Amino acid sequence: MSNETLVIMIVMIVYIAGLLLIGFRMSKQIKTLDDYILAGRNLPWYVLSLTFAAAVANTATVMGQPGFAYSIGFTYVFWSSLSSETISVLLLSRIGVRLRSMNLTTISDLANARFGNSRRLEIVLSLWQVVWGIFIVGMSLFGVSLVLEVILGIPWQYTIAPIAIITILYTMSGGLRAVVITDAAQMLIIVLGVGLLFFMITAKYGLFTDFLSKYVGDTGFNLTDASKGLTLFPGFTDLFTLPPGQTIMGLIAFIMATSFWIPIDLGFIQRSLAAKTLKDGRKSVYFYALVDWFNAWILVLLGGFGAILLPGLINTDEVVIRLAREILPLIGAALVVTAVVSAAMSTISVYLNAGSGIIVKNIILRIKPNIGTKMELRLTRLITVAIGLLALGFTPFISNNGIVMAAVAMQIIMISALTPLVLLALYWRKTTEAAAFWGCIITSAVTLFMMINVGGPYAASGGAGYFGIPVIFWSIALALVLYVGVSLIRPEKRDVMSPECKAMFEQKNKLSSHKDLLVFAIIWGVLAAIGIYKKMSGSKTAFPPLSGSGAWITNGVFYAMSLFTAGLCIFLTYRVYRHMRNN
Repeated sequence: MSNETLVIMIVMIVYIAGLLLIGFRMSKQIKTLDDYILAGRNLPWYVLSLTFAAAVANTATVMGQPGFAYSIGFTYVFWSSLSSETISVLLLSRIGVRLRSMNLTTISDLANARFGNSRRLEIVLSLWQVVWGIFIVGMSLFGVSLVLEVILGIPWQYTIAPIAIITILYTMSGGLRAVVITDAAQMLIIVLGVGLLFFMITAKYGLFTDFLSKYVGDTGFNLTDASKGLTLFPGFTDLFTLPPGQTIMGLIAFIMATSFWIPIDLGFIQRSLAAKTLKDGRKSVYFYALVDWFNAWILVLLGGFGAILLPGLINTDEVVIRLAREILPLIGAALVVTAVVSAAMSTISVYLNAGSGIIVKNIILRIKPNIGTKMELRLTRLITVAIGLLALGFTPFISNNGIVMAAVAMQIIMISALTPLVLLALYWRKTTEAAAFWGCIITSAVTLFMMINVGGPYAASGGAGYFGIPVIFWSIALALVLYVGVSLIRPEKRDVMSPECKAMFEQKNKLSSHKDLLVFAIIWGVLAAIGIYKKMSGSKTAFPPLSGSGAWITNGVFYAMSLFTAGLCIFLTYRVYRHMRNN
């Protein structure tokens, strides 16, 4: 065993031991089902901010974003990231506040509060969420095991079970309290590891703009001889230039497929419902968006460096790991590897906890409601184990296209069927139970058929569709026609909403502040103005600029983002630590 492997393993073992200790300590505070899946509805904003960020910072993000930038430039990753933050702030904060105001426990409870205890709709929502969670757990387990195989040389078959068992143990012992505290540590490791790698690369190879301009030219559009054999193309770093062969409709479809799942995801909704107050719920989303967006920028920059420093990568998802091993000192490389493992374990714990809560609350307790508090907790912990083992059981059969394609398909279907349903249920009084149920079933089936017909989920997410319009547009249009049409044709004969739901509609204007609308209007407005100017003037200069006085602003902003994110995460982690000590 090499010294590098030994150090990495020691760092990971110390980290994992800390996770298990936290889970054991938190287990003493778990008294009810609410404690286990919602941490007693007592989480302040600074705890929620980091756990939201950790839920997003999975292996697909930490490794996939720089890998995507490596392959096709900055445009897709930038706009999908900005859209995710916009959707998170504008929709997640508002949906979370409305669900929280109705005192729901899971998103599936919406079927009861909004549609008169609709059993069939509750089951559909529950199954959707749990199956989605199992797929995410399986992919995360497989992804992190492959990372460890690349780094440690240990076949993934030998590391996947220990990772699953460790994550299951601290999740089932401490519930959401343990998950959110370990999320804080995991997010801090991710941000510090990524930031350290960025600073070390620029210290060794020069500022981002100086280094990239040697290959794409001062304007970003004039490739030099040094760029031959690389994945670079004119406008590689320009935020308004599409990669070769891509269309604007494909970009929009990609943005929708990677953004609109957030407001209806079981992990995000669970955390929104666990907020101490409505204000804590809103505030946590704002800070999460800052951490996630700034960290995503640094990951994209690492992908740009990797496109030059690591030419010819077959699996571009390895770019961050390979850069860490070549650039960082040994302890730094161990930190980045631990960060990647942390990202996977954060995601796994999110869906283990939320999925088990949905099964117990919305399925088992509906069948047998009076089983007692102790039995509820016992069943929830057992189902946490069952979900983990189920995901682990089919993971060995995953191929490069198998479960990944299935997950992409599920994501597109879920966005098309569930996002319009949840939004209309919370914002339009006339939405009926029949429209919600049949609209969800029909949209799901038709979207699956369309994806198969156009060549599979990858083709669909890349923009393939009918008459030049991607599948996801057709699916959302169908969902809206069904939800609105059936609601108008067959209105409810009686008022089926719960008193809390009626109160939510009556005070909807008081539930949310709209200052965030102004902030994002300014951000998108400025970017739109820059894009229009570049289009009208025919400018062939990359934005952000790579040369002149603008280059100093570019580099300064990137360094400020990295330092701010690290400082904010340290501050938030300290607040989480104090919260843990005080409780």
